[in-house]
Amino acid sequence: MFLPVAWAGLRRWHLSTGSVACLALFVGLHLLAARWSYSFVPYREWLGLVGEGRNHFDRLIHFLFGLLWTLPLVEGARRHAGYSAGKALLFAFLAVQAVSAFYEIFEWSLALFMAPESAEAYNGQQGDGFDAQKDMALALAGNLLALAALGLFGRSKR
Repeated sequence: MFLPVAWAGLRRWHLSTGSVACLALFVGLHLLAARWSYSFVPYREWLGLVGEGRNHFDRLIHFLFGLLWTLPLVEGARRHAGYSAGKALLFAFLAVQAVSAFYEIFEWSLALFMAPESAEAYNGQQGDGFDAQKDMALALAGNLLALAALGLFGRSKR
């Protein structure tokens, strides 16, 4: 159902191949995670790793949120909102951080109304009381890494 909407949106608000690839990779990883639930994606088996403990796939997704959404947001702000390079970078930073915080608050509010076992399974905290803070920090790290790369790339183009 989302593909026709995305197709129409991209025809109207064109993005570069790099931006579309970032968004497609992010959506693809979410679809993969939907198959198993984030806390149970068997990435260790796929990579031939042995070990127990926390499944970090959900943390990877939060990092990639910051990393992969930055370019499309900067590009969209420049092309379609007419922002300068600096304002577009600031917009992407603020947008990623706001969405990250909003999502963690949304997850927390759901947990208030769910049975504890269901909330734990949905949130993927895996016993970590600071999961939300770590998730937001990873989104920040990915966001800052992408912003630094875009800033350096922009300077080298000038």
